Amino acid sequence: MLACMCIACTSMDLSPVDKAASGNWFNNAEQFEMCLNALLHHMYWPMERNEWGDSEQIELDLLTDDGTNRSSLSRFLTDGVDGSFPLSSQMWNISYKGINRCNKILKMLPAAKDNMPKEKYDMIEGCARFYRACFYGRIIAHFGDPVIVPEDMDFDLAADREKAYDLTRSDRWAHTDWVISEFEAAAALLPERYSSTEIARATKGAAYGMEARFALYCASIRKWDTFGMANADEAGRLFDIAATAAKRVIDSNVYTLHPDFGNLFRMSTKNSPEGIFILPRSKSLSAENKYEYLYKGATTAKLSRLSGAATCCTCCPSWDLLCAFYDDQGKPIDESSVYDPHKPFEHRDPRCTYTIVEHGTQHLGVIYDPHFDKAEVWSYRESKMVPNNDSRTYKITGTGNQYASYNGLVLRKHVDDDWLSPFEAENDKLILRYADVLEIYAEAKIELGQIDESVLDAMNMVRARAYKADYTDAAAYPKITTTDQGALRTILRAERRMEFAWENRRLYDIWRWRIAEKVLNFANYGLPAKNETKHRRYIDNNMWFFGATPQIDEDDCAHFADPVASGTDGFFTSGNYAVKLTQRKFVAPKSYLWPIPTTTTNVMKNIRNNEGY
Repeated sequence: MLACMCIACTSMDLSPVDKAASGNWFNNAEQFEMCLNALLHHMYWPMERNEWGDSEQIELDLLTDDGTNRSSLSRFLTDGVDGSFPLSSQMWNISYKGINRCNKILKMLPAAKDNMPKEKYDMIEGCARFYRACFYGRIIAHFGDPVIVPEDMDFDLAADREKAYDLTRSDRWAHTDWVISEFEAAAALLPERYSSTEIARATKGAAYGMEARFALYCASIRKWDTFGMANADEAGRLFDIAATAAKRVIDSNVYTLHPDFGNLFRMSTKNSPEGIFILPRSKSLSAENKYEYLYKGATTAKLSRLSGAATCCTCCPSWDLLCAFYDDQGKPIDESSVYDPHKPFEHRDPRCTYTIVEHGTQHLGVIYDPHFDKAEVWSYRESKMVPNNDSRTYKITGTGNQYASYNGLVLRKHVDDDWLSPFEAENDKLILRYADVLEIYAEAKIELGQIDESVLDAMNMVRARAYKADYTDAAAYPKITTTDQGALRTILRAERRMEFAWENRRLYDIWRWRIAEKVLNFANYGLPAKNETKHRRYIDNNMWFFGATPQIDEDDCAHFADPVASGTDGFFTSGNYAVKLTQRKFVAPKSYLWPIPTTTTNVMKNIRNNEGY
């Protein structure tokens, strides 16, 4: 029903011939709710390939050091984009389409106040203000200074459309508090939860949670920026806002962590108690709108070759990410006494193998093992040994394994047997979950220097869940006990990377911590291509899977350059074993913002593009 109602309202944005947006339309609660439904379209909250359109589709995680696409890079990672880049245009356009829709609702709502119960009126207003604050927050994160569209500007009127061409950009820092106040206002209007017969829209917890996320983002830039935006007083004030908003979510006692981290991301898991802001997916209720479920490249890009999908293994976890997971003693791998680079999945934080498929284990009905000496693997689907097209081994003739994962890694997170043919998936889209709120609270308190048991509890709850342990049971998992600010900051950054890998959070973290200029100028490494001499040297010299352990820095980032922490110097860099797949390029401060679309700057004379574009 939700999907069908959404489709009925899809043409309501800026088109002057839009009948649904005419003055007669907004009369009662049902009509306003139909328009709110459209704001829950997945296209307004893009996270997957097929939600960006057909041109230069990409996952946001492939714009970070957590992902790799064979030997290719997005133009964002080669400093090769301008205002014509489709991804940038789509992000800008959908955000402002959403803002305009929210403005329309808020402008027309007061005239219908007597036609609906107060709680319904408050919910509609709260949702519109919440979604609009989310969209403006996204514009600020991706583009910097926003264009603030007046709420009373009616795009059904020719005169107002003309006025819109004269709009200009506003200082982001002058509107940060306004966005925060919109989240606050939305929270005051929204319910804590919805009944089982209602469409689950924005809630009080979602408003406070997204406020905390936005405030933390702004606070981090105010603290860590080195290009003129640092302001210690403002950083402290914003960290306090983030901590307070997150604490309100925690104290509401509405949300809990899902008991099983691996199970949380499966297609069969719906409406998890951890979900704070979730969009459900459904093919059967999609009315043939493919934005409402995952299909085609959005699924097959993350599948191994033996899944039976074509053009797969183009969205893979990076070696950087594999090395970022702590050991099961709570230590980074370069400080570990139990980590063995030849067996990189053993003695690791459980989130490692929940995120990346462990070699030699069953995945999608076959044994996944990219080892060069494994020319065949067992297929549970066929009950026999089959050619190992998930290894680039020289022992297989032909091209069946030509595009096996270039670095030997494939994703397990989100992916399960339900993703197999016809390669269409319906996983809930977890935009905000309770673990993020706990980590936001902890990070804000750490940066404020207000480290107490509540901070450790928040971090330990998240870590303990990965071990399926109670966070109070120090013997069941590596409990965090230090109260040193620097040490906790390092652990927090590692926890975020392990917990939220491939959930579209890494890009925003490396931006706000101002470490993108470091990590996105590293090379991306993988395995040698199909070549007997190179493969035999790799195996016969005992280099599988890694012949060295890289150094891990205070931001939980691996440094593959020599000297390594242990093992063979030159393993990563000499070309004798590992190979450089790509060389990322990030130009600071330019690349911390995306370009304004040319389609906008060409017609809005007062809008100039971001510096460098």
